[in-house]
Amino acid sequence: MDKKNIAEKGYLHEDFRLFHNTDALGTDTATHFHTFYKVTFVKYGKGSYMIDGRLYDIESGDVILVGVNVPHQPFFEAGELYDRYTLYISQGMLEAFDIPECHIYELFSSASGNVVRPDGNEAERFVAILERIDKETHSSSYAAHLAARLGVIGFLIETGRCREETSLTVPLHLPEDDTMLNILRYVNENLDKTLSPEDISQRFDMGEEEMMAAFKDAFGCRMNEYIVNRRLTRAHEMIMSGEDPSEACYRCGYESYSIFSKEYHNKYGVAPRRSLEENQEYGALAEFLPE
Repeated sequence: MDKKNIAEKGYLHEDFRLFHNTDALGTDTATHFHTFYKVTFVKYGKGSYMIDGRLYDIESGDVILVGVNVPHQPFFEAGELYDRYTLYISQGMLEAFDIPECHIYELFSSASGNVVRPDGNEAERFVAILERIDKETHSSSYAAHLAARLGVIGFLIETGRCREETSLTVPLHLPEDDTMLNILRYVNENLDKTLSPEDISQRFDMGEEEMMAAFKDAFGCRMNEYIVNRRLTRAHEMIMSGEDPSEACYRCGYESYSIFSKEYHNKYGVAPRRSLEENQEYGALAEFLPE
């Protein structure tokens, strides 16, 4: 995906940054992406959040997970209290802690759902972890920075366990009259099929040029760029979860493995099969590590 045509927002030069904001200003932010991971814990508030074409109804206690380069947009009304902690987390920090990519992609994958809803007791525990991170971030005590980084990793682990253990689901909300969100979600749900602008425009009763221009205005990139990026991201998630690369290739809409392999290498710097081998090597090593 050509970054020049996408609305990038925010920056991160450190391992992570933690913000705690409380206001009633509402959100007036266009669809954008980040080159780092973003986690928002809603301490108090009610609104909605668009992530990768899915619109989630948000309430107090929710944990919102946004992956790298994933388009998203918050919707909170002005005049309503919105109290939230926001974590920006660099890819480099997670690599430094030697966290398997499969675990990272599982946590931030849009296919798994981008919002985790803990129960009341768990939500209080999340607040305590975030307050501890904030305290360590501003502390001059021994190894405070390391303690803060460990707190961030702990928060991600607790979030992953909460998703695994909770029976609560966060409802998706998709307004019937929001054509561009419907188009984006249609694309995401049909990556395994042939997706031509002509066919999509006919499905949604729009002129092809009109639809392409509206898509770029709404999401900051050309539709074909978005489709390629999401197919590669989805295939990478499958491979890191143990899927054979050739199977992931065809399940993500590619008709040629050689084209897929070339585009995958351009995006991730390694061949698809090498990603699988590295993931399997980690799993084999983990079996022999002490508890």
